[in-house]
Amino acid sequence: MPPRDLPRPWDSPRPTSRNIPRPESAGKTTQLKAFADNLLKRLPEARDPPAIDTLHEELMKKLNNTHGFPNLPRGKSRSQRNELDRKGTDLWNLCMRLRRDEMPGEPPTRKRLLLRGRVFAFLMIDIARFWKVAEDARPEDWMPLADVVHLMRLALKAGKMCLDDCGAKFANMVFLKASNYSDLLGRLTQTMLEPDDLAECKRLESEYYILRTAMCWKEGNLNVADFMHDKGQPTIQTLDPSSAELLTEVLFEIGKDFSKKGDFKMAVKWLERAYDIINSQELDRLPRDALELRLSVCQAHIHALLGMNTPEASQKAHVLVSYVEQEVGEQPVVLLLRLELLQKAPAEVFDVEAYADILKHMVQRFNFSEAHFKLLIHHARKLHDKSPSMALRMVNGMLKSNIVSSGRDEWVERLVLLRLWMEESQRDSELAIDELMNVLRGVEENLTQPFGASAAVAALTIMWKKIEVNYNQGHFQLAEGWCRIALQSIFENGGPANRSRLCRKLILCALNRNNTEGARQIFHEMPGSARNETMTRYLMYKVALQSGDHDLAADCLERIGAGAAQDPNFLYACVLDAQRARDKICAGQAMKQLLERHEFNEDSPIHLPALLRSNIRIAVAAVEGEKGSARNACIEDVAGLFEQAAKAVQRDPKDKEGNRLFTVKELDWFCQNAYNLGLKNSSNWDLYPVLRLFASCLEIFNHYPSDLPTDSMVDLRFRTMFSHFVMAAGKISIARTEDNTAKQLQCYLDARKHVKAYDCLFQVQATAADALTKKDLNIKLAALLVFDFEAALALKDYDGLGEILQLARSCKDVRSWKAIGDLALGGKLPGDKLYSTLGIVVNEIWELESMKCDKLAKYTRCMFQAVRLLDAESGQKVILQAIGVAKSAKETPNPYPTEELEWLATTAFNQAVDCYNERRYEECHTWADLATNLAHYASDGGALERQCHEKRAKLDFDMK
Repeated sequence: MPPRDLPRPWDSPRPTSRNIPRPESAGKTTQLKAFADNLLKRLPEARDPPAIDTLHEELMKKLNNTHGFPNLPRGKSRSQRNELDRKGTDLWNLCMRLRRDEMPGEPPTRKRLLLRGRVFAFLMIDIARFWKVAEDARPEDWMPLADVVHLMRLALKAGKMCLDDCGAKFANMVFLKASNYSDLLGRLTQTMLEPDDLAECKRLESEYYILRTAMCWKEGNLNVADFMHDKGQPTIQTLDPSSAELLTEVLFEIGKDFSKKGDFKMAVKWLERAYDIINSQELDRLPRDALELRLSVCQAHIHALLGMNTPEASQKAHVLVSYVEQEVGEQPVVLLLRLELLQKAPAEVFDVEAYADILKHMVQRFNFSEAHFKLLIHHARKLHDKSPSMALRMVNGMLKSNIVSSGRDEWVERLVLLRLWMEESQRDSELAIDELMNVLRGVEENLTQPFGASAAVAALTIMWKKIEVNYNQGHFQLAEGWCRIALQSIFENGGPANRSRLCRKLILCALNRNNTEGARQIFHEMPGSARNETMTRYLMYKVALQSGDHDLAADCLERIGAGAAQDPNFLYACVLDAQRARDKICAGQAMKQLLERHEFNEDSPIHLPALLRSNIRIAVAAVEGEKGSARNACIEDVAGLFEQAAKAVQRDPKDKEGNRLFTVKELDWFCQNAYNLGLKNSSNWDLYPVLRLFASCLEIFNHYPSDLPTDSMVDLRFRTMFSHFVMAAGKISIARTEDNTAKQLQCYLDARKHVKAYDCLFQVQATAADALTKKDLNIKLAALLVFDFEAALALKDYDGLGEILQLARSCKDVRSWKAIGDLALGGKLPGDKLYSTLGIVVNEIWELESMKCDKLAKYTRCMFQAVRLLDAESGQKVILQAIGVAKSAKETPNPYPTEELEWLATTAFNQAVDCYNERRYEECHTWADLATNLAHYASDGGALERQCHEKRAKLDFDMK
């Protein structure tokens, strides 16, 4: 209960005197009252640090001055005494009330200010009420008993407060005053007092010595403390429960302090005193706090006895524990004391089972306090040092008890961490892992949420050690068990990264146990983001290799390749794994990904040409071993790899020393292999990959150094010319079947470029080639010119036809001219272009084949049929040429064929009739004249000519 306010001073009979008070004494009394009024006004408002510090400084100065202030003389007027006493009492009560009403968060200096204020109030009351009593004074001249008792009560309260708040200076000041009161009380007890008054005097005197003992202990004066304790001993036996509790508390604190310092002998001495005092009371009269104090004293006493570490002290401690157990039963405090007794036993006789049994009972009597929980944790660790298996059983019991369902999740976290820590030093077995799994599942069922992040990470850290140790030792089944424990939902706040790592470790364990299906199941149970992590996909690639699943391998490679731009290590590992597994398809796919995804530079650990060569070899070997669509896919890979090689050559990469990676030897390898593969498979493979090979060959050729030996350069040119030949022919072939007009025209354009490139090289190579080689090159050029002519027609490059025909003349290849003629006839040329082109074609064929008249007549008919409707003038020129040929051949053994001549003449005359019908009379006359002149050379005795004259005569040109 908080201290009650002091009563107002009562009127006490005091001896009178005629002495007049001294002026200086009256002045100081006035100062005290004035300062008290000042305090009464300012104390309630002094709540901020500056105000508190200012007032505290003023109060300290006044206290130092007031300490030596003389008490008021006995002759002082009653009103002055009462006024000073009243001011002191008001100040005391105000300080008490302010202390009770203290708000949270107030500065600690305010508490000191209020304490100093109460000391000042006590000194004021002392000055007002106390006067010295001579040794030989008569009892009627002594101070009234009520005043002495009142002052002693105030002194004890103020002194105890000073002791509690470490105010030794002010405690001495107060107890110096209290010593005077003690002397008076001693003298008063010798008089005829009422029993109640006598008991009160003895109680106050006992409490005085108790507090003096405490003050001496705090000051380190142990001899004086012993003296004070012994001096108050006669009255101790008559203490009431309240005073006994106070004295016990003081002695208890002294004993505890000695225990902390390790002076157990002195601790036992003072704790025995405390125990004897509290034990001297009737237990049923002691309040609850006093009973708890008694138990605490007993505990501390037993602890100090055990600290002495002597057989006699240990035996005494055993007796005390048994006594407490008889008194309170098997309470936690008794169990704790029994634990301490056991711990002091020598190691060779330590009773582990008894220790574990006590802890088991402590778990059963858990009182859901933090202190009790920490105690259990502490002793669980101690038990683990003695018997790990028993400690495991104890913690398992705690995890199965109502501690888990208490709502204190942090306790459960600490228990699980302790359990895992204990398991860390144990040898693993499937049975132990299963037991732990069952315990954690039970914990999980009783929790409403998973562990916090810090606890989950700490638990996972411990479990990772177990996982790694077992995995490295080849105990994959045990490592898998620990992984599954770590994946329990109570640890999910350990973070997705940790869960991903655990799943990957499970996949590794399954791989090492050849359990590919188990690995797949784990993979499919992982979150999507974790499944697509590079490391996860790499492990699944290994699973795919082990199970021969090429689809899974390809999918994993695609995912791995997505992150390989800067770090090719995973893809490189995939290549090595596939090679070790002798899986050419997967090895090729991995190399392909490595080439496509990784940005090679001078710091790259991989030699790019070597990687390309290895990849190509694997891809070519895969072509030979596959059929159907798989074979076609491998062929595409081969072509793609050579294209990548060509692009790499274009970049001209260098190593750290600045040397070119693609040396002439490397270029030869890629160029020759692309050429040979294309040549070898030109009839076996689809046209597109063949053309891609030759295109790569041509690209690589462009990057050869210019200072090659002559022989090497000649060989390269021949190979290049043939590549251009194949490319041109292939592009024409594709164009002929292409439905998309834009793509078709592009193919024709590409073909013309290759023809031009071939021709340029031909001009260089033909001069140095032998006759046979030159003939072969010429035949190829002639064929290419036919392709060029076709492409020019498709691209409507009619102005370029003349250049093509000019080149064709130099080839002197009649077959190419015939082909050009056929193309011209079907090429939808403008009339004039068609006439001039066909004229050149016919003339060249005439010269090259010594063409007879009958064949020439057929060409003439074809020309006329092609141009007559497009361009009348060109058609008329063809008839004029036919007239000349017929005239020249009339007297020869091979005259112009009658059928051809009749057809030309008839067609020409019909053309005249058409012009007549359209009233183009001038053109009609021209056509009629040409038809009649041509008919003149018919070998029919002039019949055709007469017929033409007759029909012409029937035309009435005068009609309008």
